Amino acid sequence: MRKFVRRLAPIAATALTPMAFVTIATPAVSSAQCDAGQYWEPFSKTCYPLGVGPTPLNCDPGQWWDPSGNVCRPLGQGPTPVGCDPGQYWDPTTNVCRPLGQGPPAG
Repeated sequence: MRKFVRRLAPIAATALTPMAFVTIATPAVSSAQCDAGQYWEPFSKTCYPLGVGPTPLNCDPGQWWDPSGNVCRPLGQGPTPVGCDPGQYWDPTTNVCRPLGQGPPAG
């Protein structure tokens, strides 16, 4: 069992590394547009004070809340992520790839 865990640990670390990088990079992207104590809300493209913003709808089972239109949609329906190159992230509000470190467009 120990041998299995030792072999599995590097695989798990390799799989989690990209998620850790995105988690670290995302706050810098979102806070670049807003003042201290605010966050960037990409669907309305505005800064909100912490704790204020869109309220999710109580969707029926088999549906999910789409904040871009403030509607409930059937599972599996919605924006499809674009296969972005390394060093880029998918911006679902405009459905394009953007370089890491570049925030959403103003406006």
